[in-house]
Amino acid sequence: MIPAESQSSARLDLPYLQAGQMQKHVTLNEALTRLDALVQCAVVSRSISEQPAAPDDGALYILPDGATGAAWSAMTPGALARFEAGGWTAIAPPPGLRAFVADEQRLVVFGEDGWIEVGGSPDRLDDLQGLGVGTASDETNAFAAKLNSALWTARTEGEGGTGDLRSVLNKTDEAKTLSLLFQSGWSGRAEIGLIGDDDLVLKVSPDGVVWREAVRIDRQTGRLGFPVMDALLRPATQDVLTAFETPPGRVRAFLIDDLISALEAAGVWARLSALYVTAAHDEQAGRLNLKTPGLYDLTPMNGPAFTADLGWSGDGVDAWVDTGLSASALADGGTGLAAGVWVAANPSPGTSQFPLGPVDGDETLSMAISPTTGNFSARVGTGALAVFGAAPP
Repeated sequence: MIPAESQSSARLDLPYLQAGQMQKHVTLNEALTRLDALVQCAVVSRSISEQPAAPDDGALYILPDGATGAAWSAMTPGALARFEAGGWTAIAPPPGLRAFVADEQRLVVFGEDGWIEVGGSPDRLDDLQGLGVGTASDETNAFAAKLNSALWTARTEGEGGTGDLRSVLNKTDEAKTLSLLFQSGWSGRAEIGLIGDDDLVLKVSPDGVVWREAVRIDRQTGRLGFPVMDALLRPATQDVLTAFETPPGRVRAFLIDDLISALEAAGVWARLSALYVTAAHDEQAGRLNLKTPGLYDLTPMNGPAFTADLGWSGDGVDAWVDTGLSASALADGGTGLAAGVWVAANPSPGTSQFPLGPVDGDETLSMAISPTTGNFSARVGTGALAVFGAAPP
């Protein structure tokens, strides 16, 4: 029940009709005029500070600071100024009143801090169900943006930041997917991320249906894998590539595969104890036993120098690489042993032997290429030096 002493409504300040009141239509019209201003509120402007000389009947303004004019200068900044029947009326906006500002095409709301843009000026927005920029969000895409460019920049130290910028994306467990999907015409073409496990994977697709894994980086070792290329390489080659700490280029990988293929076809690969290609892309690869990586890998002794794509250099006496092999380790099923060396150029004058395996004891295996005759020779244990004839040109 409305108290008898009340003259107007509590929120919109609409005047009440009183019992026994004369000329009730005056009070009713005043209330209707006020409703006309406040319901579905729309103002001409909130930035015009000079009182208009000939506004339209019913025109409504939000008064800015420093408003001028016979009527406006007497009104409170932030109030609604309504023009009707040749005069101006000031209306105090109730908290929560929303108004559409025609000359800005913006919606504003009145609160403790005055008029602010809806969604534009709050210090923070929490627990939103959706946000759309230039488009509408939906249940699948809680955030949706339709735009031509976007910028993220770090807050500087002068602004209270650190100057760094890091975006963090998180998934709940290893089996889930966390990725960036690149589409063309709404059809997937590339995807990168943690896709079904915790390795970093890059996949590509010609049609959005068939996907091929192009690159995989192992989260444990950091090794870079190329599954599509690996599918073209024989298993022995894949074992070698996996053992490389730094993956070789595509061309070198296929050259290694060609070498192993030829050795397999000749029936040699299975009988090898060790195979070294010292003219490698880096030092670790130049030490690797390609036949069984990790077993009989070369060990540099006394600092021989390594040069990428050329190999090791040392005099074989003061500096060399040790295989760890012995004559017994090289024995072919008890029927004999074989060892070979191929070099891309003749050794320089003064070069003597190239020791392989232990250099002390009866199981020493050494090889030499004569810089004068081109003969290739070898010695096993304490046996006499065996000359095998001229080396191939």
